[in-house]
Amino acid sequence: MRRVRIATVSFLVDEKPHTVELNLRRSLDYISDAARRGADIICLPENVITTNVKKDERHFVEPFPGEVTAAFCERAKDAGLHVIAPYVVSESGRKYSQATVLSREGEIIGYYRKTHLTGVEAQTLVPGDELPVFHMDFGTIAVQLCLDMYFPEITRVYTAKGAEVVFWPTVTHGPTQEALSVQLRARAMDNSIIMVESNLAGRPPYAPYEGRYYPGTARIVDHNGDVLVQTGRRHGVTVADVDLDDERLTVGCVLLRDPDHMREDILRVARMDLFAREYARLASGNTGDKNHE
Repeated sequence: MRRVRIATVSFLVDEKPHTVELNLRRSLDYISDAARRGADIICLPENVITTNVKKDERHFVEPFPGEVTAAFCERAKDAGLHVIAPYVVSESGRKYSQATVLSREGEIIGYYRKTHLTGVEAQTLVPGDELPVFHMDFGTIAVQLCLDMYFPEITRVYTAKGAEVVFWPTVTHGPTQEALSVQLRARAMDNSIIMVESNLAGRPPYAPYEGRYYPGTARIVDHNGDVLVQTGRRHGVTVADVDLDDERLTVGCVLLRDPDHMREDILRVARMDLFAREYARLASGNTGDKNHE
């Protein structure tokens, strides 16, 4: 039995613009809250430092690692839990949307850089080109950011690399809330993996015609696609206890052996070699099918 207490955040977005300082302070408070609840790891939402900031701070970028990273490292050490903190960084003249992964000791374990940028992001940011997994003291995790969710191959690759929990920091409420839920749960079921979403939340009442619509839900989904906990449309921290050795019973048609071999069965039938060949052909512009030429 390998039990881990996972915390995720629905980050409060005020009606008035934030500052980078406010966002950092609020992030650190959420980490402390998770520590009080006995969490082993907490995930903050995408772009947590620049969420809803004033116009003059909208393009804030940290030369990595810098003061923001140092503040997160210090709080992770004080709180005694792992932290996933996503914010924009710069390195060697390039800017990335990055999720920095920190240890309980306040050390940088590594980072994930968003591989699939939106149109607006692509104007200023460079996409990452690696899909790393991180070996924590409780198990193996991975991270994908916002738009990455629309590319199911990412989660499949992470599963093949041994990830047991995939964190999804995002800042979205659509195209619909139902769509987000379906995608998150589908990734969990398809890969027999734990999925964790962190997002934004506003204060009620919600009035989209006034721009007051931040119903982003933070939630934790188990390998069966069941939502273990969620924040609903309220801001704050929610936690769930997960046993990473729990028997996996997801998709019956995939099972070739006993249920607890679910992950190995998925990898056995996933045909990564086939996908790799097809993607290589598409990348080279070859879309023809020789069987029909």
